[in-house]
Parts: sequence; C-alpha cells; structure tokens
Amino acid sequence: MHILGNQALRSRLQEALRTSPPAPAYLFLGPRGVGKALTATWMAARLLCSGPEPPCGLCPACRKVHSGNHPDVLRIDRVEGKASVGIDDVREGISAVQLRPYEGGYRFWIFSEAERLTGEAQSALLKTLEEPPGHLVLILVAGGEDALLPTVTSRCRILRFGPVDVQAVADSLLEHGVSPERAAVAARISSGSPGLALELVGTGEIWDLRESALDLASGLPGSQTWQALEVAASLEALKTGSSDPKADLTRVLDNLMSWFRDALCLSVGGDEGLLVNVDRLDTLRVLASSSSPRSLDRALQAILEAFDHLHRNVQPRFLLQRLCLELSRVGA
Repeated sequence: MHILGNQALRSRLQEALRTSPPAPAYLFLGPRGVGKALTATWMAARLLCSGPEPPCGLCPACRKVHSGNHPDVLRIDRVEGKASVGIDDVREGISAVQLRPYEGGYRFWIFSEAERLTGEAQSALLKTLEEPPGHLVLILVAGGEDALLPTVTSRCRILRFGPVDVQAVADSLLEHGVSPERAAVAARISSGSPGLALELVGTGEIWDLRESALDLASGLPGSQTWQALEVAASLEALKTGSSDPKADLTRVLDNLMSWFRDALCLSVGGDEGLLVNVDRLDTLRVLASSSSPRSLDRALQAILEAFDHLHRNVQPRFLLQRLCLELSRVGA
C-alpha cells in the first residue's frame, strides 16, 4: 500500500510496532485526505499480516484487510445522510470487540470520522478505553480534537498528520493520468491533501462546479444589483449530487474564497507561486489591477461571514444574495 506523505510518522510507527506491542488506543489527527484512514488500514494489515515482512500485501490477511472483509477489523463510518455517529453504533461495537480475535492476534476498531461521535457515544466508549481487552487496538481518526471529550483524547496515543507537499500531490495526480494543468490546480486547491485532490479530479461534477462558480465569481465585481441577485440564484443551483445539503454550498464558498484571496495576493504584489487558480491567471490579473486591496479584503470578510451563516443554518438563498451584493461592490 502506497501512502503519500507523512512518511517519517509512519516510519516511527513501524519501528514502534516492531519493538513493542501496540497501544490500546490511538488518535490520528490531521487535515482531511492526508492518509490518516489509510494509515489505520496499513497498521491493521501490519499487525494481522502472516507474511515474512509485514505488511506484505499478498497474504490472505492483508488482502482481507485491504478489501474491508477481515473479521478482526471493525470499522465505524458515518452513515450517508446522517450528521453523527450515535450511542447505538458504539454499543453494538463494544459487544463485538469484547470477543476474541477470529484469525489474528488483535481486533481493530476503527472510527473513520471520530469527531462525529455524539457526546453520549463518546461517554459509552470511555469504559472500553479505561479497561480495554488485551487484544483490542482502537483507532480514532479525526480532523481535530475540539469535538472530542478530553477524557477520550487523554486515553489515546496521539499521532499528528500534516499536509503533503503540493508538488508531490501534483506529481501523484500526473501518475493517475491527470493533465499537468489540472493536476497543478487540484494540488493547490487541496492544500496538500492527496485525498481531496483525487476527489476533485476524479469526479467531473466537483470540477464542473468549480468551473461554474469561478465563471460566475469573475462577473460579480462591478455588477448591478439585479445581476448580483441572478448570480446568487445561479450559485445556489450548482449541485454535485451530494446527499449532504451543505456540501455543495461549502464547495461554492471555498471556490469564491480562493478566487478573491488570489486576487488580493496579486493586488499587493504577492508571489504568483502562491496562487491557487493558476489556470485563470489572466482574469485574476485584471481583477487585481482594477480592485483595491481594501475592497478585496472586504470580499474575503463577506465570504467568511457567509461560512458562519451556513454553520448557523441561515437559508442558502438569503446567504448567497447578501454575499453576492457585497461582492458586486469589489473595485468600488
């Protein structure tokens, strides 16, 4: 299994597993898409492998782990359409992990989005963390610690994952057959997240949403009120088919943020190597030359406010109308 980035961290983990038994519980922290869940799978394969140099990737145990069919690896993933992982899911898992391993020397319990565990679910998990069965290795994968109880995090060995070098992400995309221009843009948009970069180029709908959002954003500065409201309606209509009602609007706002942030960078004489939307450099130069840094900064503040409104469940139509009216004033 090839996992891009964070190699030093995995080397330390490999050495620790070679010289001593695993800890009862781990907390893998870091941005989305940087290999935390893949490392959890790698770790399970490493400890369940029956080959001479684990993880060999070829033995029955490794193949079962990688295919998601190993009886000693229990995964708790968020159900599509549900915002959280509840206490019933945890209670069911507690009963399962008390059993002795079926095939290997350990049983793994992996939570792919641990920050989505409800408070009740985390409290139910505490008993297992305090008195874990000797065969259990529990791995919590999360973007941050804020949503986790201190009593949970304090009982875990914490490994912190960082972003991957942007050029390394772009090179990886080239190996997947992505065009150089699209690979460069996707790597920058992902901020060093191979998983997010692959998601962006692998799903035409997400890339198309980005293209449409930037086309609409480029026409906002200096537009009339009625034009800004039309843009707001068009932005609201951008969809990828996601079951999460906030996911597409978040993507729209992310693209608007990167667009006006790039323009601000150019307007103050920043390095073009820092830009995200390098495939639209000419249009960005025009926007930067015709807009003051102050108005571009106001645009970014308006987008941040829109993110806040989204998290507070403000109606998308109202949120976008207000935002687009503010963005129409860029350059004024």
